Amino acid sequence: SPGGRLPLEVAARAVGLSGSRLSHLFTGETGMTYRRYSLWLRAHDAMRRLLEGAPITQAALDSGFSDHAHLTRTMRSLFGQPPSYITG
Repeated sequence: SPGGRLPLEVAARAVGLSGSRLSHLFTGETGMTYRRYSLWLRAHDAMRRLLEGAPITQAALDSGFSDHAHLTRTMRSLFGQPPSYITG
């Protein structure tokens, strides 16, 4: 859900599983936690927006981050580079 969040419990109900069972299956199948994957998707959405010319703060907010700093911390953690690396 780019720009938003799909809580684990909501996703679990949608597929008829408990949150803990979906979490276990998700990690087993993908090698990452549901939360980390959700964060990764939002970071990729922000990168797409940056490549389309959005200012960093706007890309952050539109992708579900609380602010520019939150996006910067997340991108450094996930990709080793800040958003400014993409924007040049």
